[in-house]
Amino acid sequence: MSKVDVIRALYDYNEHANNRILDAAAKLTANDLVRQHGASFDSVEGNLGHVVGAQMAWLQRWTTGGNTKPTTQLGAISGLEALGSAYERSQADLRQFLGSLTEERVEGVLAYSDSRGNAFKRVLWQLLLHVANHGSYHRAETAMALTAMGHDPGDLDYLSFSRSSETACER
Repeated sequence: MSKVDVIRALYDYNEHANNRILDAAAKLTANDLVRQHGASFDSVEGNLGHVVGAQMAWLQRWTTGGNTKPTTQLGAISGLEALGSAYERSQADLRQFLGSLTEERVEGVLAYSDSRGNAFKRVLWQLLLHVANHGSYHRAETAMALTAMGHDPGDLDYLSFSRSSETACER
């Protein structure tokens, strides 16, 4: 299995896990959505906005080398409907980008700037793994808050996903 295949499988999982969290969050009241739980971005809404904002920011970096908006601004999305729409757009854009990847490209060094204008260079596959891992971290916080409010999103492990997924490779 190539690096591109592994990355695509990881992002299939990323989308699946995001959708599980969004489905559980859809059962919350408006007050529960913004209730502070001590997570990195305070609430379910804050964490969901941060994850999708980061996905959008990194996709901009991968395609243009920089951000047009700060990540905090991209993640400042209010309401479950707006969050759901942002995830749909982000995930569709990620699928398109991932479909264009080649082995040569993922091994290439990408020069990019963060939202503060700081310049960095990294191998693209490392950045791709970072974003998926970053989403897992904040989804875990969000899942804990959802479960505490009685809306468990279920098993979010990659292995559970791969057992039920037709896209999983067994090698």
